[in-house]
Amino acid sequence: MIKPEAGPQRRPGQIWRLPALLLALQTLVLVIFAVALFVLALRGGSDDAGRAATEGGTVLALAVCSGLLVWGFWRERSLARTPALLWNVLAVIVGFTVATNGGPAIGVLVILIGAVTFAATLRVPSYDLDDE
Repeated sequence: MIKPEAGPQRRPGQIWRLPALLLALQTLVLVIFAVALFVLALRGGSDDAGRAATEGGTVLALAVCSGLLVWGFWRERSLARTPALLWNVLAVIVGFTVATNGGPAIGVLVILIGAVTFAATLRVPSYDLDDE
């Protein structure tokens, strides 16, 4: 019996790496943004230093959440799939908000990264309670 030729072989881990790397990029941007907000608060470059510091703390908390999703994908945990899908839907919404309120280039970039990460996350197997 002749076996049909298979296409290029993929290791199972490759499906998990793209969403992990894209989420790592999002996490890095959030960390940079948080640091910029903290620096702005410390240097007095904002009208309200307390508000800038609070925003920096919020963005840093979001970066931690994104980092946890990266860790979940890197460890190939399907439990990270649903939060990552929701995260990227929110990223696309934020991108539209930014694009229509004075930052079209940045908004479009956020939309593209969110949409590509969403599509990559869809390829990850979903969590099944019967999995061991």
